[in-house]
Amino acid sequence: MSHLHIVGSGAIGSLLAAGAQQRSVTYSRYPRNITTVPSYVRWIDDKQVPLEPPKTDLTPLHSDDILIFPLKVHQLEVALNTWKPFLINKPVIVLMHNGMGGQEIAYSLLGSDYPLMLATTSHGALKCRDQQDNTYVRYTGKGTTQIGVPSESTKISSSLPTSVIDKVVTLLNTVLPNVELADDIVKALWNKLSVNAVINPVTALNGIQNKRVVDDQFSYLRQAICEEFVEVAAACGVSFNVEQVHANVLAVANATGENYSSMHQDVMHQRVTEINAINGYLVTQAKKKGIHVPVNTLLTEKINALSDNYSSSP
Repeated sequence: MSHLHIVGSGAIGSLLAAGAQQRSVTYSRYPRNITTVPSYVRWIDDKQVPLEPPKTDLTPLHSDDILIFPLKVHQLEVALNTWKPFLINKPVIVLMHNGMGGQEIAYSLLGSDYPLMLATTSHGALKCRDQQDNTYVRYTGKGTTQIGVPSESTKISSSLPTSVIDKVVTLLNTVLPNVELADDIVKALWNKLSVNAVINPVTALNGIQNKRVVDDQFSYLRQAICEEFVEVAAACGVSFNVEQVHANVLAVANATGENYSSMHQDVMHQRVTEINAINGYLVTQAKKKGIHVPVNTLLTEKINALSDNYSSSP
């Protein structure tokens, strides 16, 4: 079976490592920050899964390897540039992140013929600290992962042999099931974007759990975000029904009700958020298409203002 290389030491990357550890899949993990690397994962059944020590030195990968980037979009460019000299054998790269824009970054750096797959996951995980102040990750909720090859709607030609696609899906499904091969991963990513565009900023700005997003006080805001999303998506060639989008947002908010969104966590811990790859992505695409999106524009500005405030604090 292929060797799995996991870039970063975030919650989802750590879940993948723990899944590989339990299923005897060989893996390596490469943290961006060695001081905050989780040493174990508290699995969904409360079992403690120790992780392999992280690697700091990069070496050329084999063509049969799989390199996965469960990072934020704004972290991708630096990470891909770091790895670029070691990709001479063109191992498959999997991008797994919230928001949009990752594949454009990857293709611009690696070329439009690079073997690339995109993934989105609904597994829940949180970085925590134990009583000894060790960093670990807690697996908070089972989900599914959708993965696929960027379609022609990305305006970039890319094709992978079926055998390679099956290899990646099989390995990831072994490590962290369930993994589904999406016929249209681009639409799946847009669908995930619609959920994130509501839940992330609403929870981050109001300091609330996901379940509170369904409250009546946010009904106008939810509807406005969804309407702007559908208009922008349509202009980008992806069709959605606004009522279905809104219903899906409510369903996800209820299903993940006890969780705090990643953006809520980023704001609480004064980290850079993914707003520019979520609502900000909608704003950017809207400008290109001549569409007015005042609600998403305001949300993007508000979250970025929060980030600016704590990044400039002494």
